[in-house]
Amino acid sequence: MRIRVLLSLLVLLPCLLLVLGFTPGQQTSEKEAVETARYVPQVGELLSKPTVDATASYQPDLDLWQVSLEEQVSGSTVARLIVRDDSGKVTSVETSPNSRGIEYPNLSKEDAIKLASADERVRDWLSNYNGYSTDAEYDDETWTVHYRVEESGASGGIPNEDDGTKEIVRVAVDDESWELEYVHTGDQVGWQMARGEYGSYGKQANYIYVWLPLSLLFLLAFVRTDKLFSLRNLDLIVLLSFLISHGFFRAGASHEAVLLWYPPLIYLLVRTLLMGFGIGEKVETTSNFPTPVLFGLATLATILVIALNIDARVIDVGYAGVVGADRILDGAVPYGNFPDDVGTGDTYGPLNYLLYVPFVLAFGFSDEWGYLPAAHGATILAFLAGSVAMLLAGWRFSGPRGGAAMVFAWSVFPYTLYSTNNNTNDIMVATVAAIGLAAAASPIGRGAVIAAGFAIKLYPLMLGPLWLLHEGRRKAPVIDFFLGGAAVLLMSFWVLALDGNPIAGARLFFEKSIAFQGDRETPWTIYTQLPWTQMFQFPLQILLFFVALTVALIPHRRTVRRLAAFSAALVIGFQLTTNYWFYPYVTWFEPFVFLALLTATNEKTALDGDDQRATNDGPLHALGERVLGRWLSRD
Repeated sequence: MRIRVLLSLLVLLPCLLLVLGFTPGQQTSEKEAVETARYVPQVGELLSKPTVDATASYQPDLDLWQVSLEEQVSGSTVARLIVRDDSGKVTSVETSPNSRGIEYPNLSKEDAIKLASADERVRDWLSNYNGYSTDAEYDDETWTVHYRVEESGASGGIPNEDDGTKEIVRVAVDDESWELEYVHTGDQVGWQMARGEYGSYGKQANYIYVWLPLSLLFLLAFVRTDKLFSLRNLDLIVLLSFLISHGFFRAGASHEAVLLWYPPLIYLLVRTLLMGFGIGEKVETTSNFPTPVLFGLATLATILVIALNIDARVIDVGYAGVVGADRILDGAVPYGNFPDDVGTGDTYGPLNYLLYVPFVLAFGFSDEWGYLPAAHGATILAFLAGSVAMLLAGWRFSGPRGGAAMVFAWSVFPYTLYSTNNNTNDIMVATVAAIGLAAAASPIGRGAVIAAGFAIKLYPLMLGPLWLLHEGRRKAPVIDFFLGGAAVLLMSFWVLALDGNPIAGARLFFEKSIAFQGDRETPWTIYTQLPWTQMFQFPLQILLFFVALTVALIPHRRTVRRLAAFSAALVIGFQLTTNYWFYPYVTWFEPFVFLALLTATNEKTALDGDDQRATNDGPLHALGERVLGRWLSRD
């Protein structure tokens, strides 16, 4: 029985195969259908474009292939056709009307990625990661290739919080020449300032034939030739050592640049903090140059700073100042009303924008980010005001020689030039610090200066307790301090009521400035470059708060030099604990450091002696009395 069934199956199997062979079914593959379509002239021409892909789908009920051609970049379907499965005949060829108007790249996405991946810099950077993904996009005859890894954190690329990835490399490939236009790695991907574009920030201040002569001149004016191994010479070396970090910054090595600006900051913090407590506060000499030479060189340096500023560019901070002034002139609260190209420019105090108002009135504003003469005017005036303030502070506490040394240091030090050439508000807050030193003997002046610093760049508020109690806890100076501060605050924060709702304006100010700055994440700090240091950031901020209270409450002997030293220490401590630092920030503590470290000890004035003497027996007061006496004697 079984044998009979097997024989029957053997007889029927060939018949079954014969029947199935004539049954309709798929006889052509997808690849064959696309190749068949390629022989159609207009279709073949389109398929010769690197970014045109063809896909085919089989329709079993009709026994045919529907072939569709799509251009990758535009996402447009440029042609459709039908290929018969049994005969391979092509029918119903339709090309899109706009297929002729599409810009077809010379490279495909895959080819662009291959060219980018062949670059040695890209390979070296990617070798630090176990795996990565790639993507590319085309625009304006350029392919932009992106490399991403599964990683978070603000340094080393641009993090994407939505998918948990970070873009670590970006490459631009020219579609015509197939050459790489740029290769950005790590922090360079998201931050222009990390790309080492020479002169992009500070322009001529970056050129060695500018900053090196200024640095040497600064060094020669103050170096101790009689004792090379001295604290004074170490101070000078440290002040100029920011140039080492800056060299890496100019080369696009942001990691090394960030780490190397911390040693001089830490040294200056410790040095000025100890000086504030009287340790190492004696300064033997002011300058090696005669007073007329100091004045002459300061004048030449001033001319140089102004001349180079006229040719410098304005970065986003200066542009924001002009925009804010324009908004105020339009009767609008500046916060929350900034254009997209400087959307986070409303992060400063209202006085910052008010200071630009006269210059916008004088020079106008084109509503575009260009040369911005108003920003140049504000910067130049701030620089000149700082020069005068440093002259007065030095003269008042250390005589004509001290005044000449202070204005010389301010004008010649390379980071004053760097700050002015960026046209940022850093030179403005530095000028406020210089004015504060000149007015240190006046409690009203001290209060006004602290309020002005806060109304420009927020952080000077931390100096409030120190400057409030500079003359002790006597009632009259404390009241005068608050009166001076209140006057400046009223003259600044009235802009929050421009929209008729001061409460809403105050809320906007807090959200856009204080809250934004507190949550800001950047690669320009050790806490992102070395993530393991983040555990120390908050404790250090708490420690800084207690240090600010300590230096305000504990010291019994208070002099202007110690006030300057403590102020420098607190400002530097603040910079060491925040999420952002940039080289113009050196100017924040310049006036304090210069007066504390570079002027010779003078116990006859408030610099190192009784603070009250500055009010009655200062050099300027004595000069005024002599002039007044001569005038009276003529009568």
